[in-house]
Order: sequence, then structure tokens, then C-alpha cells
Amino acid sequence: MRNLPQCKATCQFFRCGQRALYIKSSAPQPRGFRSNPWEQRGNRDGTPFCNWVGDVCVVARCNYAFCEKRALLPNGTCGLQERESARPARSIEEEARREEEALRVARERLLKKTGREFIE
Repeated sequence: MRNLPQCKATCQFFRCGQRALYIKSSAPQPRGFRSNPWEQRGNRDGTPFCNWVGDVCVVARCNYAFCEKRALLPNGTCGLQERESARPARSIEEEARREEEALRVARERLLKKTGREFIE
């Protein structure tokens, strides 16, 4: 397996199943202002903090961490880049061969079901 980057709690697709993720920003906030991570999707700079455990969020070891794109792998790495770059481009000739094969198989099934030797 390739060297994939670790998933970060500050990623826009990362979510906490306990809804305990809190992004502590380094900038001072006004008195009485309470920040909600679900409303801060665009502003994701700071330290990810887990209110449930009371410590910094460790994505690779958390049972409740998940990815909206379903790209979080069990070892804590992000599989989104691997998934997007893994699709090779097919040629037109190859696609035509695949379509002809599918049509041939469909014809054979139809003939077998109807009990005929050819389609009129």
C-alpha cells in the first residue's frame, strides 16, 4: 500500500459520532461566545479537541471517528486520494467490446428463455 496521509480532525469531511469534536482556535473570541464545530465548517484552523474524552482528538484511535466520504481507513489514513486516482481510463474500442459482449449474453439468455433458435 502506498504512503497515504493520516486523516486529520480538521478535514472538512471528518465527523465525530459522539458530536464531541471542538476546534480550539488560537484567536481570542469575544466574552460569552460559544463556538460550535458544526457551524464552523469553513473555518477549520486550530487544535481539534474532544469534549467527550477531554483531550486532543486522536483520529486513528477513536472508535467514533468517521468520514462523510467514507474514506477513513482502519489504520487512520485517508483513502480519498487513492480512491480518486485509482480509476484508469478505458479506450473506446474496449468499451465497444464490452458492450458487444453484454449484448451477446443478453441475446443468448433471451433465446434460451423463449426456446427459439434466432430472434425475428
